Amino acid sequence: MRNIAIAGVPTITMAPHIALLLLAASFAASQAAVDCGPSAASPSPAPAPSPTSSTTANSSAFRANVLALLDALPHAAAPTGFASLSRGAGRDRAFVRGLCRGDLNQSVCLADLQEAARDLSGRCASSRSVGAWYRQVYISYADTNDSAIFEGPQRRIGQVIYDAGKVADPESYDRAYYALMSRLVARAAAGGNRSARTSMFATGEAVYARDDPIGTMYGLVQCMRDRSDAECQQCLQTLVPQLPTCCGGHQGGVALGFNCHLRVQVYTYYDLALDAPPPAPAPPPPSPPSAGENPGKGRQSKRAVLAGAISTGTLFLVLLVVLVCVYMKRTRTGANERARDGAREDSSNTYVSPEQFTLPLLRAATGNFAPENKLGEGGFGQVFKGKMPNGQAIAVKRLSQSSSQGFHELKNELVLAAKLRHRNLVQILGVCLEEKEKLIVYEYLPNRSLDTLLFDSERRRRGLDWRKRHTIICGIARGLLYLHEESQLRVIHRDLKPSNVLLDEHMNPKISDFGLARAFRPDQSRDVTKRAAGTLGYMSPEYAYCGHVSVKSDMYSFGVIVLEVVTGRRNSSPGQDNANSLLSEVWEKWRAGTAAEMADASLGDQYPRAQMLSCMHIGLLCVQKKPELRPDASEVVLMLSSQSRSRRTPSRPAFYAGSTGGAVTASRARRSENVSKNGVTMSELEPR
Repeated sequence: MRNIAIAGVPTITMAPHIALLLLAASFAASQAAVDCGPSAASPSPAPAPSPTSSTTANSSAFRANVLALLDALPHAAAPTGFASLSRGAGRDRAFVRGLCRGDLNQSVCLADLQEAARDLSGRCASSRSVGAWYRQVYISYADTNDSAIFEGPQRRIGQVIYDAGKVADPESYDRAYYALMSRLVARAAAGGNRSARTSMFATGEAVYARDDPIGTMYGLVQCMRDRSDAECQQCLQTLVPQLPTCCGGHQGGVALGFNCHLRVQVYTYYDLALDAPPPAPAPPPPSPPSAGENPGKGRQSKRAVLAGAISTGTLFLVLLVVLVCVYMKRTRTGANERARDGAREDSSNTYVSPEQFTLPLLRAATGNFAPENKLGEGGFGQVFKGKMPNGQAIAVKRLSQSSSQGFHELKNELVLAAKLRHRNLVQILGVCLEEKEKLIVYEYLPNRSLDTLLFDSERRRRGLDWRKRHTIICGIARGLLYLHEESQLRVIHRDLKPSNVLLDEHMNPKISDFGLARAFRPDQSRDVTKRAAGTLGYMSPEYAYCGHVSVKSDMYSFGVIVLEVVTGRRNSSPGQDNANSLLSEVWEKWRAGTAAEMADASLGDQYPRAQMLSCMHIGLLCVQKKPELRPDASEVVLMLSSQSRSRRTPSRPAFYAGSTGGAVTASRARRSENVSKNGVTMSELEPR
């Protein structure tokens, strides 16, 4: 989810013996917000408890049954996406349910449930009734299978999370929301095969503002499959009004109940193939002739139809052969060259052809790539501003004609661009491959890159107040959340830095340059590259020295950017012999309790101190040496939206060069031979 906030539901409270684990993070279990309710031994203001109440003294036998069921649950639920298990007898009997989101395949479902079960087994040790919502799975356990424990009028809603962004037309949004939810609730509660993965699950989209780039909403509803159709419908109907009631005008959110949940966003987060219309039914076979028909006449008609079909088919085949021959003759030379260059393409990607622009059109738009229209130059090409005949401003990246690696980066970027769509990612409009030219057309962003603004003292003072800085930090985090968790692919950027963060006319950030990005399978969390390619100062130690790539290596880069935005200073590369690195200085001030001294002096006193220190805290958490200690993108988004949320204490950052850590030597930094030494990566594009 993007920038989110948590809203209480004042009219519906959570029963004291129900524990809700609201984990907006994927599986950053140790860093999640947890509410396990009162312990079994604590006094309860409720009336005298029944033998199955959570106030009954917990027993080791019950806990052992819970742990055994949690261990067995992932493999039981993965085939169909749902399982309900029980173990034990009497007051020690435990009941466990597990549910995967309906669009998850079996392998992803199994992996997510295993992570969730491992996390849950270490929590709520004294509770006898627990519900735990993770990003894509839900697990609950209790000492009874009575549906009332999760379906009472005080227990239907666990939490509401909403997107902090606002829509331009709240009334149209609400009308489309209620219409969409009405359709989805009806589909989810329509019955059907309860063993099917998509049973009691529905997705769909609705347009609420046709001229708005984010004018389409995407909805999802799901019920636990041990509920009846009527219970599913009642549960969802209880949740539907919660988002408009608490969070009217916002761009979306999630409403979580103990037996159902719903979500709506203005960007895609589930498999859109689920919304495709069903295939058309096959035509019925021809009926036999009736008693009054003449069989001989029917055979003559069939012969005539067959003769006509053969003639038409022959003509079509001849025409097709002619067209193929003409096409092969005109493109043989260019195809051979592209085939040689494309041999280096990552075999895990599938090429998808984008919109094609003609070379004369782009020459006219850029003044034949005139020097005055040049926006910047990177490692493998130049970028020019252009203007289309309809007045649309564009940016054209012109790759070097002699660079085969540049063509590989181009193809990698186009492959990902065809699958990634988000407001915090730069939009690729199309491509041109004519006369040995390799051109990519992007949307034009007038404020260029964060790098050009952040490290220019005069421009920073005039154009970067604290509100804009915080907006930029939140936008980058939302873009990473989409890449790491919400998109069709799990994408690791590998080269995140201020020069690859572009700013639109409203100073909203957009992540750019996916030439080095690596696409993972949904069930893959890390990989090892043959060579590290990126920019020193923003590369995590495990990637720079060992080639280990994961979402946590991107989070390290994000942490460096956060500290640079807060302080207005560039982080030095490890091994440089000048002053200590920015990370080291921030860490020393943080330990001394004087971190506020590191705030950019150009801000003066015009910033909220608590919010600035919160961002600095997040930055330090992200640059810790051990990858497993760094938060993931979903937790960072949650922390940025909630200033009061308790957080872990950061450990010493990587590449620490302070008094107790010892300096990182230049010889050690040079162990990564393929790392750029001048801040220009192999895919560097000086942004628009």
